Amino acid sequence: MDLKITNDYENRFLGRREISATATYADTTPRKDEVKEELCKKLSLNPDLVEIRIISQQYGLRLSSITAYSYSSKEVMERLAKKRGKKGEKQAPKATATAT
Repeated sequence: MDLKITNDYENRFLGRREISATATYADTTPRKDEVKEELCKKLSLNPDLVEIRIISQQYGLRLSSITAYSYSSKEVMERLAKKRGKKGEKQAPKATATAT
């Protein structure tokens, strides 16, 4: 897998680095743990503080776009994960009772 960093933005407000990259590969689309390992080696990041958010494959090409976050601390990572939901899913709106 060949990983190229396309954007590396330091978001000080949220306490994280927002990294965009592209990956070219010979076989199947790489798994998140493979991308995480390669990204941590390339940028000297702590694997415990890195989260791969999206791996989007281009149809018919062996090319994927990747979005990853590298947090400044475990507390920041947990706080932001809690805000967006336990596993990154959007919070479902609460059901309201309707009168009949």
